[in-house]
Amino acid sequence: MRYLTLRVAGSEAELHPLVPSLTDPDVFREAQMVDWAPSLDPPRATVLLYVDGDIDRFVEVLAATDLVLEHDVTRFAENRGYVYVHSEPHPIEWRLFEVGTMEGLIPVFPIQYHHDGTITARIVGPTATLQAAVESVPPGIDATLERVGEYDLGRPPIPPSLPPRQDEALRTALELGYYEVPREAGRDEVAAAMDCAPSTASEHLQKAEREVVSTYLNRDH
Repeated sequence: MRYLTLRVAGSEAELHPLVPSLTDPDVFREAQMVDWAPSLDPPRATVLLYVDGDIDRFVEVLAATDLVLEHDVTRFAENRGYVYVHSEPHPIEWRLFEVGTMEGLIPVFPIQYHHDGTITARIVGPTATLQAAVESVPPGIDATLERVGEYDLGRPPIPPSLPPRQDEALRTALELGYYEVPREAGRDEVAAAMDCAPSTASEHLQKAEREVVSTYLNRDH
């Protein structure tokens, strides 16, 4: 089973009108499309976005975009949240969707928006069908093949849960401010809250952090 990573670029006139905001570093530190559910009759595109940045500014853009029929926001931090967008399809966006969902292909989310105005997406499928997809990218869109290989995440699709004490150590450290800058609590405070020795708390944290960091670094492979 093969995969490819495709980087797509185009002018503002060619891409969806929301893309300039999603790729603007003054609006978002990070933006991803985490899922997409198209409907065919009538053609509609419904997407779920994860964003980290100026959500209020993006909501203004959504309200001013004619293609957008409905939108909603769920925030889980001051500047981070999920954005639901239900819209009429943009012609190029719809054509790219058709390319990525050709018979025999599976798009792998998330789709990443980058500050240079480009978008990267991964697609899984047979070699010949992947090649046909690349050749079917619509005119006016610059598509660069960034990576091709055997699809192997090197990990389960859902990261394994941490052992209870490692999970407790991470949650306790986060709650006490261990990960704040500057740090508001040290390993002694974490150990006291967990009722264990500082060396034990440190070991739990190191093992948990290793699992979390490994999962993060392997997310695109």
